[in-house]
Amino acid sequence: MFRTGNGTDPQAAPWLDFPLRDITGRWVSPEGAPTVRIFRKGVRKNGGLWLELTYNNPQAVYSRPVKDVSGLRYFDLYGRVGIAYDGERDVLLLSIYGEYIRADGE
Repeated sequence: MFRTGNGTDPQAAPWLDFPLRDITGRWVSPEGAPTVRIFRKGVRKNGGLWLELTYNNPQAVYSRPVKDVSGLRYFDLYGRVGIAYDGERDVLLLSIYGEYIRADGE
């Protein structure tokens, strides 16, 4: 999903090891991919993190729970979409859609 070789890249691990609360908020793609909102949903026991993708043509919104299996975060949208985060640059990476930056005012 996010491998850059044989797994010995020291820069790859920090992108995958992050607190989920750090990625909550609204995200936009400089490349024009769908906008993303990550939020905590109180319906589930102990809350739960959800990701919402918004497409503009036509207007469509997909909400999916964020899952964590052995430290790899992802959501299912017609297949597994991996999530990584660079806290130093405040950049969210979705394996299919590319890099996202935090929306202004978040």
